[in-house]
Amino acid sequence: MATTDSIQFAAMGLATPGIAVPAAEAAERNGFDIFLLTDSQNLRGDVYSQLALCAKATSTIMLGTGVTNPITRHAAVTATSIMNLQAESDGRAILGIGRGDSAVLHIGRKIASLKEYGAYVRDLQGYLSGGVVDQNGFPSRLRWLDLVDVEKVPVDMVGSGPRSLALAGSLADRVTLAVGADLDRLAWGINTVRRAAEAAGRDAASIPIGAYLNVAVGTDRDRVRESIRGGVATFAHFSAGAGTDFSSQPEIMRRVTSRLQTEYDTAEHSQGDAAHAKIVDQDFIDWFAIAGTAKEVIERLTPIVKLGLSHIYFAGGRALSTQEALAQEVMPALRAL
Repeated sequence: MATTDSIQFAAMGLATPGIAVPAAEAAERNGFDIFLLTDSQNLRGDVYSQLALCAKATSTIMLGTGVTNPITRHAAVTATSIMNLQAESDGRAILGIGRGDSAVLHIGRKIASLKEYGAYVRDLQGYLSGGVVDQNGFPSRLRWLDLVDVEKVPVDMVGSGPRSLALAGSLADRVTLAVGADLDRLAWGINTVRRAAEAAGRDAASIPIGAYLNVAVGTDRDRVRESIRGGVATFAHFSAGAGTDFSSQPEIMRRVTSRLQTEYDTAEHSQGDAAHAKIVDQDFIDWFAIAGTAKEVIERLTPIVKLGLSHIYFAGGRALSTQEALAQEVMPALRAL
């Protein structure tokens, strides 16, 4: 179980030219441990070239994808891109990966099935380790890794449902939950990952487990709620994919996710004024996310940190005021627990 003095906090940014690098510099300056860029080629710039630029503009902060997917790139291409970042950043890379969302849907494709996701991650782990991966009978490997001295990049699998979390527990180097901020739901996610890891013969306690959390800080509760409405709808819709067993979700979640399954409009991805964002009411935002003053945010996050999370990725709080409040007030209080 992770201790609070080792917990890592991440800021998120957008892989947009001219925006990503200043955001990474600010995150490092403000004391964040990790900086993540979204991978969504139709909505933003190229995530790997922007991360490489961020690596040259920073010196200590870890850099990663938040998140990539198994559809838009061959596993060898993804492995090469992230290992290139690892080399250029002196070992500061993390590969965050999920089944796919906006990057996939905006090219008219479906998100990866769990079978496809698992096979892709197994190939990734082979390539990242410098091993040979069978590709239709051809012994494929990243031969250029023989020329550099870099450690393997950790694969950070994100999951929302029981099957994706179980898969992550069996394959990932680290796991990040995307299940909201409810304490019971987070505990359920942690237990799901650990049980799967143990079933796979792995040391469950050695796998870092963290969470994406939609967090906004401010004195006007209604205003800060509104600032993360679009992000809350986006993260909630990750729990509403095709084939979702809504019966396993608490009622407050099910009444939102069951509608998002059919009403979420990918063309308005993450937009707070999207029609589907209206499905997300104030009660749900208060349950699924954390919005309030710095003191209120600390009070909500304290028992979450004490669950033993190794990392928290702050989503939905890209506003400079929220990032500064997190860095100056929230993170120091949580590290001192």
